[in-house]
Amino acid sequence: MAKALTIKVKPRDNTKPNALRRSGFVPATVYGHGYESKSVQVNAKEFSLIPHRAYSHINEIEIDGGDKFPVLIRNVQVDPVRDNFLNIEFYKIRSDEKIKVKVSLNYTGHSSAVVAGGVLIVSLNEVEIQCLPKDIPDVIDVSLEQIVEIGQGIHTRDLKISNDIVILNQPDEVLARVEIAKTHEIEEVKEVAAAVTTEGVTPAEGVAAAPAGKEAAPAAKAAPAAKAATEQKPGKGKEK
Repeated sequence: MAKALTIKVKPRDNTKPNALRRSGFVPATVYGHGYESKSVQVNAKEFSLIPHRAYSHINEIEIDGGDKFPVLIRNVQVDPVRDNFLNIEFYKIRSDEKIKVKVSLNYTGHSSAVVAGGVLIVSLNEVEIQCLPKDIPDVIDVSLEQIVEIGQGIHTRDLKISNDIVILNQPDEVLARVEIAKTHEIEEVKEVAAAVTTEGVTPAEGVAAAPAGKEAAPAAKAAPAAKAATEQKPGKGKEK
C-alpha cells in the first residue's frame, strides 16, 4: 500500500466561505460512520501538492496538531473557470468497515494484435472496488498480452484481483480493445473511388455517347448550319 500522507487542517472559524477562499484556505468537512462531523479548513496551496492518485488511498488527517486518524478524500469540488478549490470532504474510516474507492488501472505488456497493425483503444483508466481498508491496492495491473487478435478486448471480468476485493463495475464493461486502424477504411474508400472513375459515368438521357477516342460534336456548332439551310436571302423586286 502507498505511504499515507498527513493532511493538516484547522477547525473552521466564522469566516464566510468566499472570504475564507480569498485568504488561501478551503472549507472542508470531516465525517464518518459513528463520527460526529466537523467543519474544518485546509490550506489551499498545501492541498494542491497532493497528487490526484492519492485521493483513492488512505491518508491521515491531523486537526490543529491534535487528533490524528485515517481518512479518504471523498469529494473535491473545483471551480471550472478559476480552477481553485471550493470544498473538500474527508471520510473517516474504520479498520473493520468495508469501503468503496476508485483504483487506477495499470496497463502492462504488449498486444500481438497491435503488432499486427491494430490500434489499442483504452476505455477505462480506473474501476470502483469495495473492500476493507487494509486490502486497497495501489493499482490494478492489466496485461495487454491477453489481446491476441484484432477486435478482441479486455473486460472487467478478466481482471486478476484478490478474493477480498469486489469490483463494482459491470462484468462486461470493456477496459481496452484493439481495433482495425482507420487508415484501412480510407484505402477502401480510395479503391471504390478509383473503380467509379475507371468505369466512367453513364451519359444523360438524350445525349449520344462519344465514340471511343473521339469527342462528341458540340451541339452549339451544329445549330448555325441548320439555321443557314432554312433561311433565304431577300430577293429584289420584279421589274416592271
